[in-house]
Amino acid sequence: MSNADDSDAIAPAPPLDLGFRDLLAMLSSTHNFDFREYKEASLARRIRARMAQIRVDNFATYADYLTQHPDEHVALFNTILINVTGFFRDPDAWRVVASDVIPRIVTDTGESRSIRIWSAGCSSGEEPYSVAILLAEHLGDRAGDYLIKIYGTDVDEDALSTARHGLYRLDQLKDVPSELSERYFVRDGQLYRLRRDLRRWCIFGAHNLTQAPPLSHIDLLLCRNVLIYFTGDLQERILARFHYSIREDGYLFLGRSESLLARSRLFTARHLKWRVFQRIPSTPRQVAAVLPERDSATRPQGSEPSARAELPAAGNRAQRALEVLPGAVMLIDMTDTILTWNAAAEHLFDIPIANALARKFRDLDVSYRVEGLRARIEDVKARHAPARMENTTFARRDGTQVHADISIAPILEAQRLLGVVVFAVEATEHARLKEQMARVAEQHATAIEELQSTNEELETTNEELQSTNEELETTVEELQAANTELAALNSELESRTAELNRVDSYHHSLINSFEQAIIVLDRAGVVRTWNQAAERTWGLRADHVVNRDFWSLPISGIGQLPRDAFERIWNGASRDEASSLAYTLPGGQTRQVVLRLTPLADGTGAVLGTVGIVSTCASEVGRGQPSG
Repeated sequence: MSNADDSDAIAPAPPLDLGFRDLLAMLSSTHNFDFREYKEASLARRIRARMAQIRVDNFATYADYLTQHPDEHVALFNTILINVTGFFRDPDAWRVVASDVIPRIVTDTGESRSIRIWSAGCSSGEEPYSVAILLAEHLGDRAGDYLIKIYGTDVDEDALSTARHGLYRLDQLKDVPSELSERYFVRDGQLYRLRRDLRRWCIFGAHNLTQAPPLSHIDLLLCRNVLIYFTGDLQERILARFHYSIREDGYLFLGRSESLLARSRLFTARHLKWRVFQRIPSTPRQVAAVLPERDSATRPQGSEPSARAELPAAGNRAQRALEVLPGAVMLIDMTDTILTWNAAAEHLFDIPIANALARKFRDLDVSYRVEGLRARIEDVKARHAPARMENTTFARRDGTQVHADISIAPILEAQRLLGVVVFAVEATEHARLKEQMARVAEQHATAIEELQSTNEELETTNEELQSTNEELETTVEELQAANTELAALNSELESRTAELNRVDSYHHSLINSFEQAIIVLDRAGVVRTWNQAAERTWGLRADHVVNRDFWSLPISGIGQLPRDAFERIWNGASRDEASSLAYTLPGGQTRQVVLRLTPLADGTGAVLGTVGIVSTCASEVGRGQPSG
């Protein structure tokens, strides 16, 4: 229920026609919203205001219009539940809350450091955010040490959407002291947004005060100028629910037009002028007023009034026990309505308590986020037998995967099904460890296979190395034998070389011992031998002559030596002679020699070259010196 304008609740209204109550009955049956215990005068005035907008004259015609236009009920509800609220509405009353109520609530938390506040009929969020600002002011730097939850509930989804954003116009902040607006609001374009840490304290959800079960363990409950629109009987029932909702010695903050608590036995006035009340300890009869009534068919026969009074008290204790259970608990009645939703369910299914209680289970996204859960619940209802869903996987709103073990059991009374209870325990860590163990086992098995394969490869390699080693040993033996043979050959070569050297030395000594000049030419005319006498005769050293063409030697007149004589030798002549051959030495001395040629043949008689024996003539030409 949204905060509404106080004056509207007491303004006069025209007489009602006969179709008014029929219209209310239709709204209750068709749209599940029961206005029949609202004050008729103000309710009829709101409905007539909507009828005037669409030019409808009477309630019966409007009922037909609602049937023909399925979306019309939204506009009607927005007109009935008009939102009139603001930050720190009635500033003096809020100053009392800031100076007296909030300090006491903080002190009473003790070691738990847990603060729970409920703004019922929060409209667009100004009221719960006002409490958040006062709490932040009082706690200061200690705010991070406390677990703070401020529940804002209303039946208007559009208003709740605005509240969740925490974004307001400058004129909406007119009653916020400047030092607080500067401290807790940040500029966002042309608007102002509440600071993020305070918005995180606030949880907004749909909740109908007249039909849904109340929240529990509340330290401070704010419901300002909402009850004045209800009939006296409905007010009493809602006050009883508030009494159940608020913890011992907790506080209730009402609007300035709501004075009915001045004579209430459920609350005592803390500041009567500003409508701040404190809870009086409960009695079994008071708790019974909060719980749904059972019809006579399901009430135990012959039970005493005192016994009936004690049952709700036990239910109260059971409800509080559910709140501290580590497992998620949801209780769903036969109309698919959520009656119980504990803190563990809020955490596991990522749905605030205020958004779950009194809602249809099928309307919550958890009904399809947890695959198969809705079908299993229907199966339990049909068979009256429990069921279990192990290692169920679903995603939270932030995309993280959650594993849970879910048990579903029917609630029976005298063979009559009253509803089902769903109990879920998060198994994400267990599933993660199980997955890690499976992965480690798989890695271990893979590693063993790889090690076995590596071992086989090493064995094969070892065999190959052994074979190679044997081959190398054989090769070494062969190399050793070859080395022995090479050593023998080397020794033989050394011996032959020495022998050749001796033969060569002997050959040189023999050639050089002749007094005549001896030259040897091969078939190409290249000098192969040139003894010392030839050096003296021709005036050229052997190392300058050997391996050179004889006719290219630097001796003037050498070209006059008869080539045809050499060619005759090469062609098979046994000997030849050329006498009186003149030539000039490099120093200019002229000599005349006699050249006798003989063939140089191998063992087969093949001519290899020519041997020339040179002797000087008896007289010399030129200078007249004697021949050598």
